[in-house]
Amino acid sequence: MSHDASTPRHPIRVVAHRTGLTPAAIRAWERRYDAVSPARSEGGQRVYSDRDVDRLNTLRALVDMGRSISTVAALPPAAAEALLSEDIQATPAADRVDPSEAQDEWIDDAYQHMVELDAEALERTLWRAFLSLGAQPFLEGVAAPLLSRVGHSWAGGLISPAQEHLGSGVLERVLAWMSDPAMSSPEGPTVVVATLPGERHALGARLAAVAAAVAGWRPTYLGADLPISDIANAAHDVGADAVAISAVRTDQMNETASSVFALRELLKPEISLMVGGTAARLLKAQELPSGVEVFDGLDGFATVDRNGRGA
Repeated sequence: MSHDASTPRHPIRVVAHRTGLTPAAIRAWERRYDAVSPARSEGGQRVYSDRDVDRLNTLRALVDMGRSISTVAALPPAAAEALLSEDIQATPAADRVDPSEAQDEWIDDAYQHMVELDAEALERTLWRAFLSLGAQPFLEGVAAPLLSRVGHSWAGGLISPAQEHLGSGVLERVLAWMSDPAMSSPEGPTVVVATLPGERHALGARLAAVAAAVAGWRPTYLGADLPISDIANAAHDVGADAVAISAVRTDQMNETASSVFALRELLKPEISLMVGGTAARLLKAQELPSGVEVFDGLDGFATVDRNGRGA
């Protein structure tokens, strides 16, 4: 479905997601510099158009180049875009840093803040990484590797319960914001995300919910350690196109496989079942029923069609 670029249709949290600006920064640029002029919904909330999003992306890029927002916000759109093009062309190629090259540094910094029990610094680092890299690179290059590192450190006795809980809690807050329903495409397919009975680690499912939203799905996140019947009932209640399961425990593969079989039986045939996580590759060695897709990474949602089948 096509949209008029001037039609107000994006709430501020979606705009924040698409531009890398915080809602507070967007409101400040609007009030102080008239950077954009959003419409208002019936409930009085700001609503932005595609042109507003493009405008904010241009202004943010100019600020990143060293320009003052008070100066560039006064420029007409065409002039701002021309200035940005000029700034990019004038930047020496050697000075153009690929943000993805800093992923290991983001992970190291975040891990160190967790070890130091500095929740504020950890959350600030994660937000900076997200704003610098964008959603998908952040998920695959920072959040998932950091979660894996924390898990291995916990299993190896390298960090304390307090450190692990603090790190998991902060990452959970960041991912919860990223997977807010307002971030999802209202026209995308629906996927229910959960973990199986006995799987008490929910961060993998959170990662999956965010990855689904980034890929254009509408995730319904249920959390961890749910009975099979509850997952199936939720999928039917929301009219889900697919169910995504995060399986991270590798010491209960028989139970995991049995649960996958049982869930597949409870779901309607048209609802696909997707399984990912640390234990997913081990499931591949078993004969799974038709209608089950096993993913090794977070990019699986981008490789399946609306009904969860491999594209």
